Amino acid sequence: MNASKSTRVIQIALQIALAAFVLLPFFWMISVSLKPATEPFAIPARLWPQDPTLENYVTAFRPEFRTYFVNSMIVSGASVVITVVLGLLAAYSFSRAQLLIITVLMGGVVLAQMFPHSAIIIPFYKMMRAADLLNTYASLIIAYVSVTLPVAVWMLRGFLLKLPVSLEEAAAIDGASPLRIFCEIVVPLARPGVIATAVYVLIVTWQEFLFALSFTSTKEMRTLPVGLNDFIGQYGIRYGELMASSVMVSMPVIAVFFFLQRYFVAGLTAGAVKG
Repeated sequence: MNASKSTRVIQIALQIALAAFVLLPFFWMISVSLKPATEPFAIPARLWPQDPTLENYVTAFRPEFRTYFVNSMIVSGASVVITVVLGLLAAYSFSRAQLLIITVLMGGVVLAQMFPHSAIIIPFYKMMRAADLLNTYASLIIAYVSVTLPVAVWMLRGFLLKLPVSLEEAAAIDGASPLRIFCEIVVPLARPGVIATAVYVLIVTWQEFLFALSFTSTKEMRTLPVGLNDFIGQYGIRYGELMASSVMVSMPVIAVFFFLQRYFVAGLTAGAVKG
């Protein structure tokens, strides 16, 4: 019993230490965002500001920031919708077709995630320039759908494999068309997987920097991650405003993940269990 209690205490201590390690950067970001302009450079450094202020938030929330926010909403929202729709259609086909090539294709899906964005940025840039899509929403949406669709298919296929095929067969016997079966039976049952996939795509596209930096050239088209560069100047970094903007950029995704995390974990687990 004593050994069991000791093991439990060690597990709890490790969990607390891990949580502190993960949350410390976010805590420091909030702390610096509440400090006056000179306090981030104070020695010794303080974990919490002596005189907290919201001045950095007021300064950071300028018209350009609102433009970046709208751009991120448009690009991320469109990417989520397109990726989920295409991913669900492909995943449904892959989950119901009993073919050897499906296993090969799913292996290719996993392999595709091994390539970093920096390895494919030049071909993407050349294609967007040839299509005259640079500095448009379309260039970012196409790029984001391309890099998130493989994982979306993998996640959704794993979830759809858990759904009972007997329901679809019963509906087919009753005369339901394949489209009706998909829309009225498969999609409602796959809602947790769809939500998990949507959250994943939102997280990836909301914080993506490299494509957004390469494909946009004007402030009117920049997204939030690129907009944070405004606080990094040639002669210094405005840490307070940078951290305040970073907090505001992070909060929407954190809120979405907090409320939908159970679906996200369920979707990832389903995709990991089923091959």
